[in-house]
Amino acid sequence: MAKLILSLNGTVINQFFIDKPSLTIGREQGNDIVIDDAVLSRQHARVLTVEKDQIVEDLQSSNGTLLNGRPLTRQILQHGDVIQLGSHHLRYMSTRVAADADLERTMIIKGLSRMAEAAAQAAPVAVGPAARPAKARLPEGCITVRAGPGHSGCGETLRLDRVIATFGTPGEQLLVIARRPQGYVLSHVEGPQTPRVNGQSIGSGSHTLCDGELIEMADWRLEFRLAAFNP
Repeated sequence: MAKLILSLNGTVINQFFIDKPSLTIGREQGNDIVIDDAVLSRQHARVLTVEKDQIVEDLQSSNGTLLNGRPLTRQILQHGDVIQLGSHHLRYMSTRVAADADLERTMIIKGLSRMAEAAAQAAPVAVGPAARPAKARLPEGCITVRAGPGHSGCGETLRLDRVIATFGTPGEQLLVIARRPQGYVLSHVEGPQTPRVNGQSIGSGSHTLCDGELIEMADWRLEFRLAAFNP
């Protein structure tokens, strides 16, 4: 399970496991992570879990948030990333990545030992340059708002060109559409109602969207369209 380690002036003061789909950070009681710092907004930032990824975003705070020293809007967290909020720091630790890295190091060491043994008995072999892995192409899609709270944004079409897009109201009802090389993935983040796709609930899991599907949640009705790849 991933976690956030809170520190002040280099001293660790607490740690928080990311064990829920949405985790809020701010100075106000009621946040999942409460930081007593006047520089922070009441609700300053949050961490969303979408499938196996954690995504941090600034909640339009007054003084902003930094990720690895750079201004943050929204970003997928990588193992070891540091979120700076005022004078406090939150270091993101992915136990899954750490375990994978340990396993990889073990396999590399074993592999090198075998290669060394084989090299001592084999003739020299010419080695060519390694081929570069192909860069994954991301899909292109959009959402058309067919209905929204108070008829908000009806008819508006939004390009899904970012890592994630959120719809709904934080703390009440929220869904996320994540952009992946294999397609767009819809997930329920918070709220009593799970999203429905073509009238069927996606439950607590996630759903890979197909062209033309209709998403419904509370007062929202969204139509998903998948565009062809550009040559």
